[in-house]
Amino acid sequence: MLFGLVRAGKGLWHAHCIGSRRGDAVAWCGAIREQGMRKGLIGVLLWLALLAGCNGEPAYQGVSFITYNYTPWNLESVQLRDASGNSAGSGAIPAGGGEGRVACCYTLKGTDFTVTWSGGDAVLMRKHMFDGKYEDVIFKKEAALQFPATKVPEGEGSLILELHIYPDEHMELALSRKLLGQVRIPIVDTIRWLYQNHRDQLVGYKNVDELADVLPKVAKQGWMQYRIEDAEDMRAYMFLYFTVASNFDKDAQMAAILKDPNRKPGAFGRAVASLPKEKLTQLKASGTPPGDKNV
Repeated sequence: MLFGLVRAGKGLWHAHCIGSRRGDAVAWCGAIREQGMRKGLIGVLLWLALLAGCNGEPAYQGVSFITYNYTPWNLESVQLRDASGNSAGSGAIPAGGGEGRVACCYTLKGTDFTVTWSGGDAVLMRKHMFDGKYEDVIFKKEAALQFPATKVPEGEGSLILELHIYPDEHMELALSRKLLGQVRIPIVDTIRWLYQNHRDQLVGYKNVDELADVLPKVAKQGWMQYRIEDAEDMRAYMFLYFTVASNFDKDAQMAAILKDPNRKPGAFGRAVASLPKEKLTQLKASGTPPGDKNV
């Protein structure tokens, strides 16, 4: 079993030195715990505290690492590095992907991190794979990221450090013990759903791979403009974009729902599901052709 240790507020583990000196063979450290924690876990966490050096900063020992990519870019590599130079990494993450692509095992500490990442547009990457221009279409970026001391989730699974890269390229870190079910913007699931249920209506798309090249770009548009991230809302948004009209959001009724500041998750999806056929016909007749690839 793998565990990480974080030092923070109420309910979290704290390790403190009570008599250590430089050069001592043994550093005596004490630990306090919240009532109800199992005795067997105390020893493990105390040992991890000793490994962390008893210096009071958050430490993650033997942690796994997953990158969730909500951008429209295929990522070649992602590296998370702490202030001490320790790093964790992942790579080959398609647009919208990352779930289940876990890398293990790493040791990281502190609250200040740097993310170095590279990637590009999938279409251009394939086009220039062998013509000597591949590097010209690859971006390389770096971002500073802070992750305050955070409570380690309870459970039996390995501790996973999640890096979520959003469509606007801001990033967030989180801890979990779940390999699946942590996706915040369901891009890949929406691609599968749309192709499985509406492939005959996808004009100009020969296969699911072509859809996967475009839908993440539309997802970025929907998230940036309307914060579309709920699964039901995402399916409705993509159904209208790819099968009815690419500019469906210019319709006054659709725009009013999308821009409603009090809109709840799933509300747009339910509104679209209740639209009469006459409304869909009107949107299609007055709008631009569906599935525009020039997003």
